[in-house]
Amino acid sequence: MKLSSVSFFCPAYNDEKNLPRLIPGVVDFLQKITDKFEIIIIEDGSPDGTGRVADELAKQYPNVRVVHHAKNMGYGAVLRDGFRAGRYDYVMYTDGDAQYDIAEFEPYLYLLETNDIISGYAISKAVSTARKIQSLVYNILIFLLFGVWYKDANCSMKIYSRKALDCIKIKSASAFIDCEMLIRARRAGFRIGQFPVHHLPRTAGLAHGSKFSMIAGTIKDMLLFRLGLL
Repeated sequence: MKLSSVSFFCPAYNDEKNLPRLIPGVVDFLQKITDKFEIIIIEDGSPDGTGRVADELAKQYPNVRVVHHAKNMGYGAVLRDGFRAGRYDYVMYTDGDAQYDIAEFEPYLYLLETNDIISGYAISKAVSTARKIQSLVYNILIFLLFGVWYKDANCSMKIYSRKALDCIKIKSASAFIDCEMLIRARRAGFRIGQFPVHHLPRTAGLAHGSKFSMIAGTIKDMLLFRLGLL
């Protein structure tokens, strides 16, 4: 199945060694599934050489462009900017840490024939036991607070149709953004399909998903959304 046009974006923070592995594979994959695409690297004020590497990739590949943040704004803000930057019929993303293989989208593109959004879920996660428990608790909280169940709601392997994106107002600036968008889309009547993916071990850079500030911001936005204040 080929898509009409695709905007791909990836958050990038401390990913100077990961981007050179990720982006060439993304280019090859998108050339297979569409005749019109763009790749957007959202560089989130990294203290390492991520910004420089991203700019070099943009010079190497004409379909790549970079959005730089002057300072680190966090995962939610990066996703929000990525969705806003995408211009084409489908907006696809994964993280810049190369822990997902973008080629795993391909067998499930047919789901877009009957769904407006498709969302991956990790068969097993290459993270610590504590992170696995954190993820499980988070998904249970989403079910208890909002009455919806998604396997691995925060999995960063998703494709949104332009029709769905244009009807979703993104307000969260934390990692709650993934769930916020799925919940808003479902409430608006859009169809969401899920598919399995593999989560690969990190080979470079540092994970930030267990930082207290990130967890606190996510919980805050979750509660504000539940109370109708977000």
